[in-house]
Amino acid sequence: MRGSTCLWAVLAVVLLGCAQARSAATSNSVSTMSETSVAKPDSSHKTADGFVNPLGVSDHGSLFGFLKARFRSGKWASYQPERYRVPTTQPEFADQDDEPVVTWIGHSTVLLQHRGLNVITDPVFSEYASPFSFAGPKRITAPAVTIEELPRIDVVVISHNHYDHLDTASVQALGNTPLYFVPLGVKAWMVKKGIAAERVEELDWWESRKVMINGVEVDVTATPTQHFSGRGLFDRDKTLWASWAVAWGGFTSWFGGDTGYNDQQFREIGERLPNIDLGIIPVGAYAPQWFMGRIHVNPEEALQIHQDIGARQSLGIHWGTFILTAEEIDEPPRRLAQALKNAGLPLDSFSVFAVGETRRYSQVGDEHRADGHWRDKAGEY
Repeated sequence: MRGSTCLWAVLAVVLLGCAQARSAATSNSVSTMSETSVAKPDSSHKTADGFVNPLGVSDHGSLFGFLKARFRSGKWASYQPERYRVPTTQPEFADQDDEPVVTWIGHSTVLLQHRGLNVITDPVFSEYASPFSFAGPKRITAPAVTIEELPRIDVVVISHNHYDHLDTASVQALGNTPLYFVPLGVKAWMVKKGIAAERVEELDWWESRKVMINGVEVDVTATPTQHFSGRGLFDRDKTLWASWAVAWGGFTSWFGGDTGYNDQQFREIGERLPNIDLGIIPVGAYAPQWFMGRIHVNPEEALQIHQDIGARQSLGIHWGTFILTAEEIDEPPRRLAQALKNAGLPLDSFSVFAVGETRRYSQVGDEHRADGHWRDKAGEY
């Protein structure tokens, strides 16, 4: 037990920040890049040597408090296959579909397909969310597919540099085929891992890029979140964290990455980006609340983000894959369903998928999408 505790102490420092194959491939997509900006980026989240949450929110509790909760409280989640069942199914990838198609690969990895283009969020396919290949938070649910089984990926968005969101092996396997969009400070890491500098766009909050890929214009905007960053002992908050709005072919998705809740940033996103069709919002890894609450939303707060950004539909992610926190494995979807009922909202307005589940998004109404709904309902949790 002592050795296990020491290992978790190291991993807590590295993963939680409580102290400080195809890599040579070339792009087969013809693309051009132009810079736009929704507004001049605010600098309140920047410091002389890194970044902060501008609303004065500290990250979370102490390392010693975490270790006490992890090893002394007796309330930490443990995976019991006979008790918990994270639903899984086979994906049904699209091929030149004019209607947006969405597949949950697992954790924060989501594949968006529309107009022949493929966008993936925070691709993580490794067995461990850790700096080590043999220890740390281990997957309890395999990815829906292997990285080799993915369709060609055109765009990758990265929310921040924590190990369960930025995975070395996965990035190197995707190589230089996609265009990568990363928050400030992450580009250097990408280049160090073998990604060509010209394939990585590094954005501040509220900066945008328009990309033309195979004749389709894609508009990517970095938006704020409340989180932190770090992959080692001495790089705490040296790189930025972000959420992402990605729009193409009349469809706008918003990927929340990792975040705590506040009543300013997400309302601002909804005001400045008023046509979000699909929100991709974390719903898990929130307990104990005193420790995680400032950096990870619970299902009720996730629902509030869904309402704040004005998403027509949302998908709940960041649960059922790695045991990162104390809540039971299947608690997030149950709490989300109850929150929807309490708010008087349709259960399918904010869905959770089975791992591997694919759904098509139908646009209803005029070109400004006055409404939207999931056409396929099979596989609901």
